[in-house]
Amino acid sequence: MEKQPLLERHKEERNWSLKSWLTSCVPSASQARIPDDELASMLTSDSPSDSDPLPELPATEYVISELGAGEKLKKLRGLMKEHNIAVYIIPSEDEHQSEYTAVADKRREYISGFKGSAGIAVVTLDDPESLEGEAALSTDGRYFLQAEKELDERYWRLLKQGQVGYPSWQEFALGKASKSKVSNVISVDPKLLSLSLGQFFSSTSRYRGVVFKPFIDYNLIDKVWGNEKPSRPSDKAYVFAPQFAGESPNDKISKVRSLIKSKDATHLVITALDDIGWLFNLRADHSIPFSPFFFAYAVVTLDKVYLYADKSLLAFVRPHLSSIHSLTVKPYGDFYSDLSTVKATIHDHSVRVVLPSKNACNYALLSSLPSSVSRQTVIFDSVISVLKLTKNKTELFNAKIAQAKDSLAFIIFFSWLENELIHKQNKVTEYEAAQKIYAIRSQLPNFKGLSYETISSTGPNAAIIHYAPTKEDNAVIDPTTPYLIDSGAHYLEGTTDITRTFKFGQKGITPDMKKFFTLVLKGHLAVASAKFPDSPSAGTILDSYARQPLWNENLDFNHGTGHGVGAFGNVHEGPLYIPSGGGDVNYFKEGAIVTDEPGYYVDGKFGFRVESELEVVATDKINPFRGSDFLAFNYLTKVPLGLNLIDPEYLSAVEKRWINSYHRSLVSEFGSKLLDLGEYRAYAWLRKETVPVV
Repeated sequence: MEKQPLLERHKEERNWSLKSWLTSCVPSASQARIPDDELASMLTSDSPSDSDPLPELPATEYVISELGAGEKLKKLRGLMKEHNIAVYIIPSEDEHQSEYTAVADKRREYISGFKGSAGIAVVTLDDPESLEGEAALSTDGRYFLQAEKELDERYWRLLKQGQVGYPSWQEFALGKASKSKVSNVISVDPKLLSLSLGQFFSSTSRYRGVVFKPFIDYNLIDKVWGNEKPSRPSDKAYVFAPQFAGESPNDKISKVRSLIKSKDATHLVITALDDIGWLFNLRADHSIPFSPFFFAYAVVTLDKVYLYADKSLLAFVRPHLSSIHSLTVKPYGDFYSDLSTVKATIHDHSVRVVLPSKNACNYALLSSLPSSVSRQTVIFDSVISVLKLTKNKTELFNAKIAQAKDSLAFIIFFSWLENELIHKQNKVTEYEAAQKIYAIRSQLPNFKGLSYETISSTGPNAAIIHYAPTKEDNAVIDPTTPYLIDSGAHYLEGTTDITRTFKFGQKGITPDMKKFFTLVLKGHLAVASAKFPDSPSAGTILDSYARQPLWNENLDFNHGTGHGVGAFGNVHEGPLYIPSGGGDVNYFKEGAIVTDEPGYYVDGKFGFRVESELEVVATDKINPFRGSDFLAFNYLTKVPLGLNLIDPEYLSAVEKRWINSYHRSLVSEFGSKLLDLGEYRAYAWLRKETVPVV
């Protein structure tokens, strides 16, 4: 009797499903040996999800207006004339200093047309009769190409941050105000500008012949926007369950109170939405794109807790809130009026307030405190932001589950994309690829949406660091050039952020492609395998590790090397960053999660980036000069690194061993599970992508 192929036997024996495996996280049995000829046939086999239609991506909501760029600016300058303003600043952030904002808060996008998540606009009024002036948009290197594409050059100029020949937006604003024939007033909505920037303008204006005068009555952009401006969404909050949070709100509040007391303070004011969600174990799905939080403020005193949120948002969580000791829920709109009347809550104890750090605190907060609160005693410290950086055991356990899920999704996705492009020779667009990985994720249990807009980019589009295809504007993936995907997800277990750059097939690979990619990979591995001191300079040290291989070739990249990641929270979780930006505090603490994402980009050709999440762990080695443990990383992401673009000539023996050990671990962890799930093509692809580098 002819022996039945192992693959067919395995199909008959399989009784697993994707959801049941991922829900139970049952360890997999050891892998059976599959002959090479069967592996080759599996690479082109069908997957259970191949016939599923591609779902529409969740609509990325952009600002829509019937007014053109010139009309908006003319209306804005009319209001500036009315209020004797020479320069008006439009930040990207909302009142909570959020990175991702609701459409109703996208004022900078509305006035400028630039859709990137980071940037600041400055509009001047030079001629009050014709309502003419200048308009400038300042952003960082991630968005230079995008801004050049989206700004209407008839009305807007781009200020490239950190680039020679471009003034900073602050200098641009000060210079224009000091020479204006209208007035010397620089203005802004003080609820949208950080306190650090507000204090900079307040102090600098004194010797520049300029008046910094925030306009509190209303936001000028809102006035221009008028009836077109949408309202904020009002999705209901829900409880973030204990099996995911790992700690109750009462326990967290107790910790917070201990920190308040240690600072000899009486009140902690909380404005960051993710801090509030973390403290109260609450989340919401659709209030803000890519952010699982809702609009709220909070104040913690030595004996009371106040949550300011629209009560309609809290309809489903009232029993949960009633379990929080001494909690009072008040309307969202009462926050500033209550802040202006803050008073001591413990007898014979003067008021001392802790506000968020000056970069996270808006300029209006400090001025809203009553005169009875001495400004000299105010402490600026984002207490909760620092607390939540260090994940508890439950959060870390769940973060690893989230990484396993998302890594599996990437493996299945890449096997599909290679099959479509190389074996079937089908045309696949960048947008369709983004749809596919979203479709795979949507089948996973506890998936709660994307953590940011998927960057799916081929060839020259990959050189646009934060390029994101849309249904209307995208390119067909060219298999002769590298393909870069940077995509993250929210699961109840955690938040992910993964980037890989692959070259499918051998056609079109050049020595330069392999060189550039391998240099990026070397920097990535240098960070991932680093041992470093518990020091405020840790982020700067790690940043140099990531860049050194590129620096050795007189190359560099124009974005940060890494950032903190939340526990089903914000994908960019401060204040943990690589580099750290200086200061006297080390945010690299055991239990924190940070990304490692060096890159290299050639405008008009291609881009390379490798990004994974790392857990900060303590080593068993003590720093003899500091008395604290040296720190290291546990590598959480589990996706192959892309063999086609690796040039072994640039790798050391240590680096090759690291890559090979990592790839073996992927096969060990996912191999049999992929077979159990019926994902034979993904299994074969994983085996192909993990052969040893020699």
